[in-house]
Amino acid sequence: MISESRRMLMVKIASFSFMVFLFLMPMFPSQGKVSNFFYLSLILMAIVFLADRQRFKVFIQDLKLPLLAVSLFLLYFSLSTLWSDGEGKLSSALKHGIYILFFLLMINHLIKNYGVLTCHSLIFASTFTLLILTFIFVDKSTLLTGRLEHGFFSAPSNVIDLGGYFAIGLISAMIIARESGKHWAYLPASLLFIGLLLTQSRGPLLALIVSSFLLFAQYKHIHLRHILSIAACVVVIGLFFYCTGYGGEYSQRLIDAYQQSYVRFGIWHYAVEVAEQKIWFGWGFDKTLSFTNSLGAVVTTTHSVYLGTLLKGGIVGLVLLAGIIVAGLRCAWRRFHEAMTLEAMLYLFSLMFFITQGMFVIGSPSESWMLFWLPLGIAMAGRRVSQQRQSVRDATAAGSARKQIQR
Repeated sequence: MISESRRMLMVKIASFSFMVFLFLMPMFPSQGKVSNFFYLSLILMAIVFLADRQRFKVFIQDLKLPLLAVSLFLLYFSLSTLWSDGEGKLSSALKHGIYILFFLLMINHLIKNYGVLTCHSLIFASTFTLLILTFIFVDKSTLLTGRLEHGFFSAPSNVIDLGGYFAIGLISAMIIARESGKHWAYLPASLLFIGLLLTQSRGPLLALIVSSFLLFAQYKHIHLRHILSIAACVVVIGLFFYCTGYGGEYSQRLIDAYQQSYVRFGIWHYAVEVAEQKIWFGWGFDKTLSFTNSLGAVVTTTHSVYLGTLLKGGIVGLVLLAGIIVAGLRCAWRRFHEAMTLEAMLYLFSLMFFITQGMFVIGSPSESWMLFWLPLGIAMAGRRVSQQRQSVRDATAAGSARKQIQR
C-alpha cells in the first residue's frame, strides 16, 4: 500500500516531469529522449491512480464530455487499422490514443494546480528559445528570402508548422502579460510575430489575424496600458520592415503564393475524389495520397487535417472529429466568459490553421500535439480552484458595491 505522502510525492514528480516535456517538445519534436519525460509522468500517475481510484475520478471530473468526444475519435481511428492497407497496428494506434488522452488530462492538471501563468510561461519560453536558436543557426544570407528553412536542426521541418509554433508562443506571451500585469511580454511577442513573418507562411498568419478578432468582443476591458503596449509592438515590427526592406519581399511572396493557390485546390480535389471511393468508413489509419500536382511534385498529404480525416475515416471519422471541435468550442465559450478570451482565441487559431495544413493528428509526440491537442487541452482547462473562488468573491463584492451606490 502506497502512503498518501508518497502518492503526493509521485504526483509532484510526474507534474514536473510533464513540465519538462512541455518545455522541450516544441524544440525537439519526435525526439525519443524528450518523450521519456512524458512516459515517466504517465507511469507515475498510472501507479497513483491504481492505488487511489478516487483521485482518478477527481482528475477527470470536469472533462467528461470533451474526453468522451476525443475517446470516440481515437478509438474509431485505432480500429480503422483493421481495414487499412498499410502496416499500422491496432495496438500502436491505441497506445498513441492513450498518450493523447493523458496529455490532455495533464494540461488540465497543470493549469488547475500550478496556474495559467506557469503553463504559458513554459510554452512561451520554449517557442521563444526556438526562435532564438533558429535565428542563430539559419543561413544569414537567406534570412529574408529563405523562409527560415534549414535553421535549428530539430525545429519542425515544415516552415508552416514553425510559423504555427511562433503564433502559439505569441498568444502565450499575451496571456502572460494578462495574468502577471508585466506588459514587457509584448516585446518578445512582437519578435515572435517577426519570426512568423520570416517563415513567409500565409496559413498561420491568416489564422492568427482572424482568430484575433475575438479580442474585439472584450473591448470594454481594454485599457490605456494595453493600447500603449500594442503601439510599442507595432513600432518594433515597423522598424523591422523599415530597416530590412522586407516589406517588398514579403508582399511579393504573398502575391506569388496567391497565384499558385490553384495547386492546393488541385490536391484537395484529388483527395475528395479518392475519399469518395470509400466515403462512409474511409481508407483506414495509414492511407496517404500519391498525387503529382501541376508543378510536377509528388504529394502524399491532403494539406488539410479535415480532408485527411475524411480520407482516412470517411464520413464517420469526419463526424467524430466534428464532435471534438464542437466540444472544444463549448469549452472555449466557457473560457471566453471566464475572462480567458486569449485561450479561446488560441483554440480558434488551431482550428483555422488546420484548414490548409496537415494530414492527421493521431501519433506519437510531434507537431500535431503542439498545434492541435495543446490548444484543445488549454481550452478544456479552467482556472485553478482558488483563482475561480477569488473571481467569484470579486464579482460578488463588485455587485454589492453597485447596489450600495444605487441605494
